[in-house]
Amino acid sequence: MPDPRPRPAETARRGGRVRRAAALAGAPALAVALALALTSGCSAGGASAGTGAPSGAATPVPAASLPPSVPDRIEIPGIGVDAPLDAVGLDSHGVMREPDFAKPKDAAWYQEGPTPGEAGAAAIVGHMDTPQVPEAVFFRLKTLREGQEVDVHRTDGTTAVFTVDGVDTFKKDAFPTNKVYGDTHGKAELRLITCGGALTPDRHWDADVVVFAHLTGKA
Repeated sequence: MPDPRPRPAETARRGGRVRRAAALAGAPALAVALALALTSGCSAGGASAGTGAPSGAATPVPAASLPPSVPDRIEIPGIGVDAPLDAVGLDSHGVMREPDFAKPKDAAWYQEGPTPGEAGAAAIVGHMDTPQVPEAVFFRLKTLREGQEVDVHRTDGTTAVFTVDGVDTFKKDAFPTNKVYGDTHGKAELRLITCGGALTPDRHWDADVVVFAHLTGKA
């Protein structure tokens, strides 16, 4: 994957990204930072995962939000994920840094936003694949289904337990920032994000897979 940070020479090629930045000028900082990051491409090292349709299972009642605590591990039993969590912030251009390519089996929490379990939409990102690793940590994220569990372990010794509400795929040039990162009305929610869609001619995925989940318990 090329460096996602915008450079003057790329302005014409990434004109859609520049226009989105202007359109989002009045949005919250978290939404802007993540929307910009997600409109950059992801390199493809393998085939896309299959589509996961909602199961229609009853959705558990939301739990009360938790105090802040940095997350250090994520488990998603339904797709076999048990991975360390790094942290990513913003680069000098105000764009969220990508997860470390040297650790394709790790995911990363966006540390400028809420910690998982706090009120708000916490974000965890991970590679679907890399040029060297055809199946990275979130390769099967797209196959998650409504009602499945996501456990985020935190450094205070607690585990924030989330239940999946749904999985969507959005084109990078039409990313619904408010839907993904907007006001959660005091509820603790989680967004898991990776690349998806179809390959562009320069072998980048043209869309983002987003899992929506809400806090349903603590362990």
